[in-house]
Amino acid sequence: MTREGLSGPLRIWALLGARAGDNNQVLALCEAIGLPFEIKQLEYNGLRRLGPRLLGRSLASLRGPSRELALSEPPPDLTISAGHRSVPLVRALRQRPNSRTRSIHIGFPRVSPSHFDLVIATPQYPIPDHPNLLRVPFALTRAATAVPDPADEARLATFPSPKRLLLVGGPNIYWKIDDPKLLHALAALLQEASAGGSVLVTTSPRTPPELKHAIEAALARSNVPSLLAAPGLPPSYSSLLAAADSIHVTADSVAMVSDAIWTGKPVATVPVATSLLGRLAIAICGSAGRRLYPQDLRHFWTALDRIGISAQLALPQTSTEQVLHTIMERIRPILDAN
Repeated sequence: MTREGLSGPLRIWALLGARAGDNNQVLALCEAIGLPFEIKQLEYNGLRRLGPRLLGRSLASLRGPSRELALSEPPPDLTISAGHRSVPLVRALRQRPNSRTRSIHIGFPRVSPSHFDLVIATPQYPIPDHPNLLRVPFALTRAATAVPDPADEARLATFPSPKRLLLVGGPNIYWKIDDPKLLHALAALLQEASAGGSVLVTTSPRTPPELKHAIEAALARSNVPSLLAAPGLPPSYSSLLAAADSIHVTADSVAMVSDAIWTGKPVATVPVATSLLGRLAIAICGSAGRRLYPQDLRHFWTALDRIGISAQLALPQTSTEQVLHTIMERIRPILDAN
């Protein structure tokens, strides 16, 4: 995007916090817009636990240096944020004297989209329909476009193709890994690879230790060339995505499923099970069609099914280029307004 005919450069703040997944989406959108932006790395104090509804338009949840950072210069023309911790700051910036700040938020802000010019969210969040809300079937990501580490590339090149990658998540508030289904999916991949190719597996920080041991044992029993990777150790997650020819991913993680889709390679999901709390929540309020708070993955899975992503390997019927085009069509008027 360009700013031909406008009086000066647009000042864009990318508001980053402690969560790598949120930061990843903010930076992915900034890079997609293609204009210069400033990274504002923020730190929060214990008041963040009050949440954006109680904090309102406030800098109270920012630690001192971050508060000074936000006040040391005029409000930007545009903020791009994610998660909910930055919401009070964004609202405060928009209310400062002579502020012309526009705001784009990614994910679940936990307040009405009316407080932003645009909220971009995947379908699992319980956000009421609103003119300022854009629902997209999968999340923005940078992991699939990151440049692989040369050392990782050399190591992964030793594994025969096709390389079948399995991404394993872990339990969250309402869902957990279905161990039998996960191990059955792994066994099927190993069986396929016995006729040629290899199997690559990576766990996540949320993967239970006992499941890691079961995966390791299954790989050890097989004669198929295989690799079990772990977070923070080589080969990196991005390198594995780049090397894979196809990807299976547990359905508990919107981020990992989205990463897989953005590779442009065939993707399949591995179903997960409902936790005890999930069964109770669905019985109490989820059966009426309302989204569970703070997220209801059933709506994400429905959106995936609509674009052709299921337990069977397939390319999505809605491409990443189409989703990005839809997002940019909503962002362009916001840029023009500045």
